[in-house]
Amino acid sequence: MSDLKMEVTNELMIKNTTKQTDLEQTTGYPYYNTYKVDQYKYGEVQFVLDYPKEKKFLKSEIGFLVNNQNDNLLQGYFIVTKNFKESEALMTVLKKKYGEPKVISEADNAWPYSGYYWKATKDGFDILLEQIKSKVTIGQKETKGVETNLYFVKTGMHYGNMEDRETVLQSFITTHEK
Repeated sequence: MSDLKMEVTNELMIKNTTKQTDLEQTTGYPYYNTYKVDQYKYGEVQFVLDYPKEKKFLKSEIGFLVNNQNDNLLQGYFIVTKNFKESEALMTVLKKKYGEPKVISEADNAWPYSGYYWKATKDGFDILLEQIKSKVTIGQKETKGVETNLYFVKTGMHYGNMEDRETVLQSFITTHEK
């Protein structure tokens, strides 16, 4: 996924995903998505379908943000993983490639959400990373970790593709400030 080109139509992206009629909430953009995450990888992180979960409807997801669903010019993409190992691996790969992120907020006992970002990276992205503290109990075994919502959006992209709105990054920062 890290080799996707922005501002072009990727037919494979559209063919292997589902067109959504609503707008993606974090960015306000039209999007396509799939729960078949095992078809994708980011860096050395290969995503898996089979992971321990209590609620079967909670699934990892890959999505592609587009300017509109006629031209389908790629504006960014997102990775949602409910897999604790994938979450750790993604953070490691991102730090290796982009350095330490800016910290908006850190999870604590009262608030399970952490927010991080990298602004205007060398490859033209603002990267938004939300991690949510979670635990899964299967049988008698409880496992703690974090789930991840990770967005790669074109640097300076405005929420909903509207110039009079704040940028997607500004919106993300505001949402994650305590």
